[in-house]
Amino acid sequence: MSDKSFSQTFSSMDLECNNCGHIDQGVYCSYCGGHLKKQRISVGNLLSSIVDFFSNFEDKYVHTFISLTTQPTNFINHYLNGVRDKYYIPFKYFFLNLSINFFVYTYFNISTINENDFETEASNLLQLKSDAVFDAIINDYGSFFSLMIIPLYVLATSVLFRKSTHNMAERATAITFLFGHLMIFQAALNLMSAVFNPFYEFQKYFVVGAEIAIIFLLSLRFFKASMIESIWKSILITVFLFMSMQYILIGTHTILQLYYGE
Repeated sequence: MSDKSFSQTFSSMDLECNNCGHIDQGVYCSYCGGHLKKQRISVGNLLSSIVDFFSNFEDKYVHTFISLTTQPTNFINHYLNGVRDKYYIPFKYFFLNLSINFFVYTYFNISTINENDFETEASNLLQLKSDAVFDAIINDYGSFFSLMIIPLYVLATSVLFRKSTHNMAERATAITFLFGHLMIFQAALNLMSAVFNPFYEFQKYFVVGAEIAIIFLLSLRFFKASMIESIWKSILITVFLFMSMQYILIGTHTILQLYYGE
């Protein structure tokens, strides 16, 4: 067949799909669903994509936040059962809230609320270099150490709740969602401390209480343990997490001492 006769087999309405090369008519390719006509990016397209991004961001975040606030274990179970499209993924939710809390903490200088300039300067002069660096890490990035709680919690529940049908990924999802939610609670407490400085002395007790409540809630509702079993297992998990985090901090401090030769 000549080139002329070949070209005559297609009408002027036929278009080649940019995705798969299929010849078709209309707006969309009947073979792959792609656009048949090349759409140039315009200012309108960019603005529309920005609006879509933020509206989608807002909807998913709000749905996740409300669900975790009103019915946390039911939300987690639904999420694990496949209801996920309108919600944030757990680590994205955790890191976003962690970033919000970190911003509030550093912007308002929460770590220095109850320190005066003279005491701070005297303390800095007496500190070893490794101690100063360690304090700076804890003050500026202490929240990021909370990431270690996730694998530690999964390890602890793998021992204490061996008969549970939840696998390691599902346990990690549950604790990540709830501790991510805790980050917003901490951010609110930090804002209260920034407005009313004396509250800073009490906020750590609220945080510890919230952490224990999360561990107990998961034991009772997520792992379906009895009330008594949930209590003693929650105590064991809390002690294990506390001791493990202490050793992590001590290890970090020791490494800094070795690095600076002190």
